[in-house]
This record gives sequence, structure tokens and C-alpha cells, in this order.
Amino acid sequence: MVVMLSLVLIVLIVDNIVLWDYQMNQLDWERIQEKIEITAAVSEDTVSLFTIQNIGSQTAHLISLWILDNSITNHQRYDLNTFINAGDTFQLARSDIILPGTPYIVKIVTEKGNAAVYTG
Repeated sequence: MVVMLSLVLIVLIVDNIVLWDYQMNQLDWERIQEKIEITAAVSEDTVSLFTIQNIGSQTAHLISLWILDNSITNHQRYDLNTFINAGDTFQLARSDIILPGTPYIVKIVTEKGNAAVYTG
């Protein structure tokens, strides 16, 4: 009886490990398929425009945008909640962001942890 119970427990543990490994591989595959690019970032009057292209095969969920100035000590994070379908280009307009006059870096991060960087 104890041997049978032990075998059942071992099978359950191994099954859970295999299932977990499969789920992690699926998430890794989806993350690798997600590719975004920032093709432009400009300020016009009181609005900043960011052109983002999804060149991957997965829909990308953009969750944050970072603006870093030339010294990289002054940076600002902005929340996003934007979805871009595979192959689409999206223009994000933000009136709460003014790009610095000095060289700057724009970074956009997706929900899966991928990032696109633009230097202006």
C-alpha cells in the first residue's frame, strides 16, 4: 500500500514538473516572437508623438514608456496600456510628455519584458 501511494505521488510530481516546463517554454516562445521598434519620437508644440511598429508575429501589449536625458540620471516613467497587433504601426500621442532638447533615449517596455529603444 505504501509503495503504491509513493508511486502515485512520484507520478504526480513528475507530471507537474513536465507541465510547468511546457508552460515556461510556451511563454519563452511567445516572448521571443514579440518584436517592437520605435521608428520616430518627436515633440510638436505641446504633444510628443511616438511611432511604434510591431515587427513580430505576436500582439504586443505596451505597458511603460521611459524618457532618459543625456546624463541618464534624469529619467521619467509613464504608464501605457496599448496593444499593437502583429505587423501594425501605431502612433502614440502624449500631451504629458515633452522630449528634452538634449540627446535623449526613449524606451518602451512590453508586458512580456521586451523593450525597444530609440535615441534622439
